[in-house]
Amino acid sequence: MLVDTESKAMMIVGALTGTLAWIAGYILTYVAAIGDVQSSDQFQALEYAADDSLSVEMIGMLFYNAHNVPIDVPQYSILQALEPNHNFVSAEGGSTLLLYVIPVLILLVAGASVTMYARHDLVSTVDAALTGTTIMIGYLPLVLLGTTVFAIDLGKGPMQPDFLLAIGFAGTFYPMVFGAIGGVIGRYAARVSHEEPIFDPDRT
Repeated sequence: MLVDTESKAMMIVGALTGTLAWIAGYILTYVAAIGDVQSSDQFQALEYAADDSLSVEMIGMLFYNAHNVPIDVPQYSILQALEPNHNFVSAEGGSTLLLYVIPVLILLVAGASVTMYARHDLVSTVDAALTGTTIMIGYLPLVLLGTTVFAIDLGKGPMQPDFLLAIGFAGTFYPMVFGAIGGVIGRYAARVSHEEPIFDPDRT
């Protein structure tokens, strides 16, 4: 019963950490890209066509692109200038490519945080990796929600993140792989932090 209780507690911690990781990833993407987005002629044309502010949606699409999830673009109006499966990050190139780093770093930190909280420096590497993957519990639901929240509809169908690839890459692959790696890193970091120093001045 004790093991079951501890497992449930870790799933809750993992879910909360995954949720915070997704929010932090979006915020960092917003901070890093909002200037370039708002100065883009392409973005300004979209806002003009929609007659509305689209900053939140556009940053969301960049966040999905940073997970290698393309945007499904219906081919009508000014959207015809974009590829049917468009990735704004790779299409823009240059410093925008640094956005690919954001979800990786955020998920590594999240996985490490969960494992260090669980004190998995005392168990195996496999256990640490599995603990790190629990962040997917909180990350995946927000990924699914974002596919509808981050949509731009100019009247004949929405431009939005690819639903199946969002599940496969952003919601599953990224948090599982990088959460697991982060979990292993967290295990070794916890072990190092709890190791006795080689030289102890109080020793006789």
